[in-house]
Amino acid sequence: MIRFLSVSLFSITFILSKEVSIKSIELSGPITDRKQEISGMDWYNDNLFFLPENQGGFLFMITKSEIQNNLQKDDQKPIVARQTKFSTPDYSKLIPGFDGFEAICFSNENVYISIESEHNDIMSGHIAWGTIDKKTFEITIPPKNIKKVKTPIQISNMSFESILMHNDHALMLYEANGANLQRGAYHILFSPKDQNISRIRSVNIEYRITDATKVDENNKFWSINYFWPGDKKALEPSRDLIFENTPKGDSHQSSNIVERLIEFEIKNKRIILTKSEPIQLVLNEDSPRNWESIVRFDNKGFLIATDKHPRMILSFVPFN
Repeated sequence: MIRFLSVSLFSITFILSKEVSIKSIELSGPITDRKQEISGMDWYNDNLFFLPENQGGFLFMITKSEIQNNLQKDDQKPIVARQTKFSTPDYSKLIPGFDGFEAICFSNENVYISIESEHNDIMSGHIAWGTIDKKTFEITIPPKNIKKVKTPIQISNMSFESILMHNDHALMLYEANGANLQRGAYHILFSPKDQNISRIRSVNIEYRITDATKVDENNKFWSINYFWPGDKKALEPSRDLIFENTPKGDSHQSSNIVERLIEFEIKNKRIILTKSEPIQLVLNEDSPRNWESIVRFDNKGFLIATDKHPRMILSFVPFN
């Protein structure tokens, strides 16, 4: 009986500690230039849009069928990402300390963008909104459609890295929510109807939340939870309760880097963690990957992308 129990516990630990290997999707064209710094992506119908951090007047786009074909073929050819027009004001003149775009979200033909700025050593977020043309895919954001959003705390180069829609509100997730940083963590709800800003309480999550998927029919969404050890001083990590409940996978056991996906639920006007196991990614031994973007890929898994560290990478993450 004791031997059986030991074997069972070992088996459970092995299952919980499993890491997921990602599959790279090769791209070609200007999107692979590290200077683009892809900082967000989202689906508009069956088209995947990529948001460069730097203001250039365009986004990148590839189709779902292109991704499906790429994943199904052994002999992969790089997907050529097309540029689509992104008409906005010159935010470098409109926003003091404009530091770039951070996230994108579509809701029907409405588009929402998160913007980061740092002026006089004060970090601020902004939300801008506009529309997309169904035929040309041109996105237009009028100059008046912008709202400044105060960050919960002040950490250099950190603001709202995610936007997702919930009950006709744009939910902006702040990226640093550790227990040593915020006693009562919260995120921002923006009402497009009256431009009102409100708060929604959340659990403390160590490290960074760098992007999130759309909210599903059960009010659940997945986020990237990432830690680069160089951010230790700024993030002041507390106990990693997620790893205390789910043992680390093989590559995570020998590294201080964290690359995982975690699931949240919006319930009783609060954001909580679900009981779903975190999806730990097999780490790259050479260097950490700064995952900045995530979307669901039907019921198969997720697509995730880096900004420029160590290079622009688009990958498929299957469900466990």
